[in-house]
Amino acid sequence: MNKFKKSIGLALTLCIALAVTACSSNSGQTTPDISEEGVIAIVDDKAITQTQYDESLAVYKKMVESQYGEGAWDTEISEGKTMGNFYEDALLDNIILEIIMVEAAEKDGITLSDEDTDKELEDFKVNFTNDDEYTQFLEKNGMTEEYLKEALRKESIINQYLAVKIENLQPTDDELETIFNDLKMNQKVRARHILVATEEEAKAAIERLNNGEKFEDLAKELSIDTGSGANGGDLDYFAYTDMVQPFSEKAFAIEIGEISEPVQSEYGYHIIEVTDKTVDDTITVETEKASLTEYYKSYKYEDLLADLKENANIVKK
Repeated sequence: MNKFKKSIGLALTLCIALAVTACSSNSGQTTPDISEEGVIAIVDDKAITQTQYDESLAVYKKMVESQYGEGAWDTEISEGKTMGNFYEDALLDNIILEIIMVEAAEKDGITLSDEDTDKELEDFKVNFTNDDEYTQFLEKNGMTEEYLKEALRKESIINQYLAVKIENLQPTDDELETIFNDLKMNQKVRARHILVATEEEAKAAIERLNNGEKFEDLAKELSIDTGSGANGGDLDYFAYTDMVQPFSEKAFAIEIGEISEPVQSEYGYHIIEVTDKTVDDTITVETEKASLTEYYKSYKYEDLLADLKENANIVKK
């Protein structure tokens, strides 16, 4: 039930960069047309083709199965969604974002010399015990060393850009307090839920609750969250940030003993009953300053991406 965190390791980040590297630049030529055969997206003057997308996705698959084992690509990570589905859905948007960020960094004068790029490659190679292991890594993931160098160059440029735009930001005390209150950082809720696939199923379950059936019995019978379902739907105590936003927003808003209307999240439809609430007065803005600052930077990062996308010329087929 804890929210799925879309974190991509270094190897997978490199895969995005490889796709960016492969995108065709039409500098000094006619701007590419989205109607051209094989073009699936255009970012400013750069075309992304279906072939480039497919090649990049194939590298993702190799990396995922190399890291997590054969068949991991088809492993279900949430109801009806495999790891492969996740990367298929995210890849094109990630490629577009990488292109936009590299362009923005270069406009701000952030570049990487050939000498520094070579150093990035040497630093990367320390992850391997010898040259043979490094060569096997390249072969296993369908990379050439030139591809890898270009990927590392772009990654370094983006990291430098984010260091300037995000990492050095410091929130005011008022901003920290606002985030503290919005995330209810000194509060916890204990709740139980019944998770079903459709709104109709959720409404039918609520009707059965209103007719006197016990919540915990219905959770065991109906909930597709089998982990909590076996415990009558109990989720124990959780913080606001422990769950997906629609769930937490409702759980922290209703009173003890109250049963919610159907709440939709990426997992399905939840029926929530709050069984307890606590407030810990020892948790303050000051004690949580480090984590609040990270939240602040993450919000600023999202704002930056939104601004970059708004000011870029993006066309998708």
